[in-house]
Amino acid sequence: MNKKNSLILPPQFFEKDFEKKLSHIFKLSIDVLYLFDHFKNPIDAGKPTYKFMDKVFTLYEKVKNEIEIGVCVLNVNARDSEILIEDIIDPLLELKNINLGLGTGDNKYEKHDFIFNNDIEEIIKYILNNNNFISNNSTLFIGGNSQSKIDLFKKYNLGINQWMGSDSDFLDKQNIYKNFTNPKGSLSRCVNVKKKYEFDYEQIFVVKDSNLKIFQETIDNIFKND
Repeated sequence: MNKKNSLILPPQFFEKDFEKKLSHIFKLSIDVLYLFDHFKNPIDAGKPTYKFMDKVFTLYEKVKNEIEIGVCVLNVNARDSEILIEDIIDPLLELKNINLGLGTGDNKYEKHDFIFNNDIEEIIKYILNNNNFISNNSTLFIGGNSQSKIDLFKKYNLGINQWMGSDSDFLDKQNIYKNFTNPKGSLSRCVNVKKKYEFDYEQIFVVKDSNLKIFQETIDNIFKND
């Protein structure tokens, strides 16, 4: 489960040359295509970004399980809990092999006018007990460095994600993860350059928006030698 090379799609991925970009992706050894959960473009708020729930299903139909799909990460505090469950989580759990990441959000990449105070542990329990999550062979991970997140990793044997950050923090997460029996998701790190360790993990590569040629060259440099 744990050795993967994955890609998080940039904000304007679907705006132009979507089919050509996707066709090129199919030529490479990419395990999971992730979408992020932002209402605004995290790089430039004046530019558009995809609505991830629309594009999750577009992408799912296109890849036909040849590549897995994921969300990195779903902000559990960006919506009312009822909307979060009924409009987001339940539809996602109907998909096979969905890689679902959860986070509590902050204002680092996107300023929120209002933050809900949803209980991430209750959402975790809802997902893990959901029949679709179990039968569709899906995975669950959360991100964060706080003690409360670490406690959740341990309590539920969850996958662990780190967005960039320090090597020492990531090694601390590996020391937790290696003791899990049947973890619910991968140990992963979002990176913009390859990082090798003595253990397997999922590298989720972050790339910028670009024209078709630069996008193809960028992912070739990342994935062609794997």
